[in-house]
Amino acid sequence: MKHDTEKYRNVFEKMSSEKIEEINRLNDEEHQRQAQAFKVGYKKDICYLCNKPFKTISKDDPCLHWLLRQCKFKKKDFPKIYEKYGYGSIAAFIRWCANQERLISNINDLEEERSDRKILSYTVKWKNIEWTFDCSKNDFEGHIGTSIDYPHYHFQMRIDGRQFINFNEFHVPFTDQDLFVLKNTMEQSDWFKHDFGAIGSGMQDAVSVDFDDILEHTCRSDNEEEATYHFSTMIDARDNPISGEEIYQIQLEAERTGKSFAFLAQKKLKDRVKLNTIISPADSIPNIACRTEHKRR
Repeated sequence: MKHDTEKYRNVFEKMSSEKIEEINRLNDEEHQRQAQAFKVGYKKDICYLCNKPFKTISKDDPCLHWLLRQCKFKKKDFPKIYEKYGYGSIAAFIRWCANQERLISNINDLEEERSDRKILSYTVKWKNIEWTFDCSKNDFEGHIGTSIDYPHYHFQMRIDGRQFINFNEFHVPFTDQDLFVLKNTMEQSDWFKHDFGAIGSGMQDAVSVDFDDILEHTCRSDNEEEATYHFSTMIDARDNPISGEEIYQIQLEAERTGKSFAFLAQKKLKDRVKLNTIISPADSIPNIACRTEHKRR
């Protein structure tokens, strides 16, 4: 099915502001309902979709919790999952699980690390498992003249760093709903917005936050593995020297209050010295697994 995104724009532009607000409200309420049900079930190791423990598998009732590999899920059963659930549902469930273990930092969906040739390219980590979604522009258009001439993506799954599902083993089809969302996101981004909700946010959302808000609202972490950001602050005090004791006192206050050294330095020294703070993703976020594309003749 082809999606004429201009058609959807025309429909949107004819809607009243009240109608748009109502649609957004209903979508938000449904998301909140599902997110809450998910979190309640997750704490009990029960899947909110099928109401069964994560450790159970019913071959006649495929479910997304199989991907957590708490049950005896095998690679050959993967088609049963994607034939029932679209990309959007699979990605949301995986991202939600990842954020229960480590908020945001378990999802590397940084746009700056994605090739221009890619529609999707990101890796999600949960416990000892890593999943990667990959879709090139050629994949999205379908490989014309082949048996895979439909829009699809590739999926990789690693357990303890070992191969479980490889990119080249499945050409996972997008559903019509997936194509509607992806095409409108790419072509109508000025009015059409889609995300995975607060509990599905990844590093791209984290680095999109206003610089001053990051400084003010983040807390120190003594464990690099738990950090979301890495702060690097340069202090140029050539025109107005400051003592090492003053720097030491700022460091002590940071440790005492939980605020970052960068935030306190900006607050206490900005009128006296030149400060330059660089905020980048923490080194401990997962690397995006690379997929080698094979040229077709």
